[in-house]
Amino acid sequence: MSSSTYDVRAGLAEVAGFSVTGVSLITDQSRASEDINALWETFFTQRIGQVLEARLDEVIMAVYSDYKGDHEAPYRITIGYRTPDDAPVPNGLHRVQVMHQNYAVLSAGGEQPKALMQTWEAVWSGDLPRSFKTDFEAYGPRFFEAGVHEVLVHVGLENA
Repeated sequence: MSSSTYDVRAGLAEVAGFSVTGVSLITDQSRASEDINALWETFFTQRIGQVLEARLDEVIMAVYSDYKGDHEAPYRITIGYRTPDDAPVPNGLHRVQVMHQNYAVLSAGGEQPKALMQTWEAVWSGDLPRSFKTDFEAYGPRFFEAGVHEVLVHVGLENA
């Protein structure tokens, strides 16, 4: 993966590990909707993109990590940007390591957050051999294109 861009299309991808620094919290399925909405609000009101001078690109990442089981058990979500592994972490922010592994890459385009929720619901009800190490969403340039609003959902897989 290039240090300046992140651009993968739907399918299967081996993704090298990388760091994401941003706002973070631990939640679970029962309160995820409220918690994640509040975290996005914090991300934008604290202008994390301006705080993180060491970010590697402009792609916003939402990383799901520290799973205590499956998707219904507690987990951590971190919303931020890819940063160098050795960059300082500003006060109040958290750094998470996206695991080097194979990922199913799913495109969630169209009306948001509806398309994103439909994609996750398909993952939850599907039979992907999930690793529950790290999953992430990439909000790249196509997310901001009128009528496109594509989020690339990366689901970590067990030995795929």
